[in-house]
Amino acid sequence: MPEGVQVSLTLQEGLSVPEFCLSDRYILNKTEDPYACQQTNYYIKEDTQVLDIILGKDIAYYIKPHRRMLIYSILFAVAASLFVVVPAYLIQPFIDEGMKTGNDPVSWTIPWVAFDSSHLFSWHKTKLVLIKQCSSNKLLFLLTGIAVLSVIFKSISLYLSGMTAAAFSNRAVKSLRIDLFKKFISLPLGFYHRKKAGELIARATADISVMQANIANILIGLIQYPLTVAVFFVYLVFMNYKLTLIVFVVTPLIVGLIRLFGRKVKKHATRVQDTVAEVTSIYHETLMCLRVIHGFVRGEEETRKFAEKAEKLYKEVMRWRRWELGVGPMMDATVFMVLPSVLIVGKIYFHHTLGELVSMLYAFSRMYAPVKKLAKINNKLKSLQGATKRIFEVMKTEPEIANPKGAKELKKHNNMIEFRNVCFGYTPGTNVLKNISFKIKAGEMAAFVGSTGSGKSTILDLLPRFYDVTSGSITIDGYDIRDVTLESLRRQIGIVSQDIILFNNTVAYNIGYGSSAKDFNAIQSAAKVGHAHEFILDLPDKYETVIGDQGDMLSGGQKQRIAIARALLIDPAILILDEAASALDAESEMLVQKAIEDLAGKRTILVAAHRLSTIMKADHIFVMENGEIVESGTSTELLSINGRFRKLYELQFEDQTNSLSSANRS
Repeated sequence: MPEGVQVSLTLQEGLSVPEFCLSDRYILNKTEDPYACQQTNYYIKEDTQVLDIILGKDIAYYIKPHRRMLIYSILFAVAASLFVVVPAYLIQPFIDEGMKTGNDPVSWTIPWVAFDSSHLFSWHKTKLVLIKQCSSNKLLFLLTGIAVLSVIFKSISLYLSGMTAAAFSNRAVKSLRIDLFKKFISLPLGFYHRKKAGELIARATADISVMQANIANILIGLIQYPLTVAVFFVYLVFMNYKLTLIVFVVTPLIVGLIRLFGRKVKKHATRVQDTVAEVTSIYHETLMCLRVIHGFVRGEEETRKFAEKAEKLYKEVMRWRRWELGVGPMMDATVFMVLPSVLIVGKIYFHHTLGELVSMLYAFSRMYAPVKKLAKINNKLKSLQGATKRIFEVMKTEPEIANPKGAKELKKHNNMIEFRNVCFGYTPGTNVLKNISFKIKAGEMAAFVGSTGSGKSTILDLLPRFYDVTSGSITIDGYDIRDVTLESLRRQIGIVSQDIILFNNTVAYNIGYGSSAKDFNAIQSAAKVGHAHEFILDLPDKYETVIGDQGDMLSGGQKQRIAIARALLIDPAILILDEAASALDAESEMLVQKAIEDLAGKRTILVAAHRLSTIMKADHIFVMENGEIVESGTSTELLSINGRFRKLYELQFEDQTNSLSSANRS
C-alpha cells in the first residue's frame, strides 16, 4: 500500500472486504459499512474503467470523486438530445397537412413499427395516428406549440448539463492544481536545477487551462453527440431505410478524415504547448533579471531573442490551426455533395412528399452537425492528451529526497552534529565536496571560510537535506538525517541564506513566516534581536508595510536583517547563517555579530562567511579549498600555523587597513 495511506476497519467475524476498498483512493473509516464498500465499489469500478479509457487513468482519477455530477450532466445531455429530434417529427405534418387550403379535415401521423402477434420477430412498417380529423389551422397551432415547448425543454436541459459539467470539471481541475502545487513544493532543489521555472509555470497555467476547457466538452460530447446521431438515424430508418443506407456510404470517408486530422492535431498541439512553455520561460527570466538587462543596456538584444521565440510560436500555432480548422470544411464539402442526392432520389425513386423530403433533409443536417462536432471533440481529445502528458510528467516525478519508510521523529538537538566522510556532487561523477568529516557539539559555533566555490554553502545545504550526500553520512545526536522525518529535521533549523528570499507581503508576515503562532510580540522581539526593529518603525506602515516582490522596497541590509529575525523567531536548535553579514554596512555588521555572539551557547550555529570579523570567536573554523577541509581549529590556532586562514586574514584586514589609511590621507 502506498506510503501515507491509512485504513482503519472494524470487521465482524467472517466478513471480507474487496481488495480495491483498501486502495489509496477509497479509504474507509471505522464508522463506515464494509458491505456498502462492496456494493458501491462494484459500480465505481465499472464507471471508472470507462473514464480511464476515454481520458486516461491520470485525469480520470480526478474526475471519479465527482462522478455524481458527471452522471447528472450526462442525463441532462441525453434529455436535450431527445428533444432535438422532436422538430423532425413536426416538419412533415406541418408542410403536408398544416399547409393545406380548404376546410377538409387533416390528420397527424408519424412513422411506426408494428409487430405481428403470430411471430415474435416479425414486424412491418406502419404509421401511428396521433391526431385524427382536425382542421389544418388547429394542427398548425398544435405543432407550433409542441415545437416551442421542445425548444424550451432542450434549452433548459442543455443549460443544466453545461452547469453540472462546469461544476465537475472545474472541481477536478481545482484538485489537480492543488496537487501540482504540492508536487512543486515537495520536489527537491535538484529538480529545479534541471528545469526552467518558466516551463514549469506554463505547465501549471497554460496546460491546465487546456484541461479545464476540454474535459467537460469531451465527456459530455462523447455521450450527447453519438446519442443525437442515433436518434436521428432511427428516425431516418423509419422514414426510408434504403435512402438512409445510400447516404451512409460516405461514412468511411468521414471517419478517415477525422482520424487523419486528429493525429496531426495531437502532434502540433504538443509542439504549441512546448513552445508556449519556452515563451513563458523567457517572460519569467526577463522579469527576474530586469535590473541586469537595464544595467547592461541589453533590451534590444533580449527583444530580438524573444521575437524569434514569438515567431516560432506563431508558426506552430498556424500549423496546429491549419489541421484543427481544416476538418470542418473538408467534411462540409463531402456532405454537401451527398445531401442534394437525398432530394433527387427521394422524389424520383421513392416518391416522397415535400414534407417528408424536408423532414429527412432536416434530420440528415441535424445528424451531420454532431458528427462534425465529434470530429472537433477528437481534436480536443488529442490536445488534452498532449497537455496531460506534460502535466503528469511533473506529477509522476518521484522526489529524490523524501521520508524513508519507518522514518523517526528527530528530538530536539542537544548532543552533536557529525559529518562522516561526506562526498557530494550536483551531477553524477563530479564531487564538489570530498571526504568532509567534522564534529560540532550542541551550543558550539562552527564557521566555514574559503574562496568562492570552495563548498562552504554546499555543506550548509546538506544539513537540512536540501540535497542528499553522495556517500558518507550526516548525523544529529547519533541519528542519520536520512532516517528521520524531513519536518522534524527542518523544524529544528533556522536558515538565513545568501540569497534573501522574501514574499510580496507585510514585514510582519515575512518575519512570522516560519512560525504558526504569528504572535506580534514574538515577531517584534525577533526583529529586535535581528536589529531590524529600528528601521521597521521608520517604514510607512511599520510592521504592516508591504515590501514588494522579493522585498524590492527594502535595501539589501534591511532584507538580510528581516531574514535573520525570521530564522530566530522559530527558536531553532540549529542556526545556519550563509553569508548573513554580506550585505550589511559596518555598523549593522557589528550589531549582527553581537547578536550571533549572544546566541552562542544557546544554539548550535553553523556559519559560512567571507568576512572573517564575524567568525573570529567561533569554536571551530574550517578552511575550505576545492571541496576539502584543508585547515581547522580556532582563530588563534589557525593564525599561529601560518597557513591558508592566516593568508585570508592578512589579505582581508590589510585591505581594510589600507583603505582606512587612504581615507585619512585624503
